[in-house]
Amino acid sequence: MRCEWCKIAFIITASIAAILAFSYQFIDPAPPRTITIATGSTSGSYFSFANTYKKLLQKQRFELVIVPTAGSVEALQKLQNKEVDVAFIQGGTAQQSDKENLESLASIYFEPLWIFYNANLNFKYINELKGKKIAIGALGSGTRPLALDILHENHINENNSHLLELSGKNAKESLLNGEIDAFFTVISPHSPMIQELLINPNIKLLNIKRANAYSKRFQYLTPLHLSEGVVNLEKNIPTQNITLLSTTATLVIQKDLHPDLIRLLLKSAKEIHAKTSIFQESENFPSDKYLQIPINQDAQHYLQKGDSFLEKIFPFWIASTIDRFIIMIIPLLTLLFPIIKGALPLYRWRIRSKIYKWYKILHEIDLKLDCLNANELKSIQTDLEKMAHDIQHDSKIPLSYMGEYYDLRVHADLILARIEKKLVVV
Repeated sequence: MRCEWCKIAFIITASIAAILAFSYQFIDPAPPRTITIATGSTSGSYFSFANTYKKLLQKQRFELVIVPTAGSVEALQKLQNKEVDVAFIQGGTAQQSDKENLESLASIYFEPLWIFYNANLNFKYINELKGKKIAIGALGSGTRPLALDILHENHINENNSHLLELSGKNAKESLLNGEIDAFFTVISPHSPMIQELLINPNIKLLNIKRANAYSKRFQYLTPLHLSEGVVNLEKNIPTQNITLLSTTATLVIQKDLHPDLIRLLLKSAKEIHAKTSIFQESENFPSDKYLQIPINQDAQHYLQKGDSFLEKIFPFWIASTIDRFIIMIIPLLTLLFPIIKGALPLYRWRIRSKIYKWYKILHEIDLKLDCLNANELKSIQTDLEKMAHDIQHDSKIPLSYMGEYYDLRVHADLILARIEKKLVVV
């Protein structure tokens, strides 16, 4: 009986192996365990957020390698050169080639544009900066192309004004020292530099009166309202309601990034950025809005549907593995059910085939008994006694078939008795 089950088990195992081998060729390869991400400078918010991502990804058994850059322009270049897999990019910095070759995962938080100026100027509109000394951000930073776009709309350029490529820190010092008249910077409202400038009586923050008009001209810009006292209630910073323009920080990827890594990055982004801030309500980010570069389809599906059923139950690396092998499990279960269902009839047929084989021999002997001489009867008697002995000592017959087994023994004894009677007569 054990031997019969072993044969059936072998057939089932071979069938499963064949199904798995066929299905395996349709499974996506496992995602790489290392991801590289481009940030801004080591003192910026992008670099700080990247370290938070790194800690979350380590819990999921993935390594995040952080690559600092001078800013979004350099980060985009590294993406184009395939030096990194993903990058933090400031809205408004992408060129046409970036839109064709790269994809967005999501916008992750607002990045307001701050325009600080010398309080002695006392102007209300950006076009009044014409002819002034203006810091527009360092070369390679995301602030520079944004500042140039806005200044260009106001017909301010290097021909009629002094445009200086200074970083935020250097621009702040130059403004405090009276060396420049104004500077553009894109930075978090919680930055110490912002709070320092807001409380300085010699520096003013421009209240952008035509914010809606700018947002119509530049799709990546959004008007934001900074309420009085929201930065610091004790010191009442700012001292009045102020309207700003804002870009959004965006996660941008290469088009061939593994789908599992896309879900993993967005899952981390959701945990980090879906929080209330002074500019956003809870769970506004990550978002498929405010994007300059087209969104990845897998990313959009995740943003709309959220975590899968498996991701809600298991850690991501386990859910990812199970999900990849579902394509094998479904056909396996589909074919395995009829195989297992047919195993019992196959087993019954194998057991009964032995009994039927002996019955066939007995039937053939029974038909020719009357036509045999003494020598032939003795030869058949010897063979039949040996067969009866084999039947009697066959331990492979299971208990459930003992009724048919004993019937066979009785019939074998019956044929032997007939042979003995014929030998007496002969």
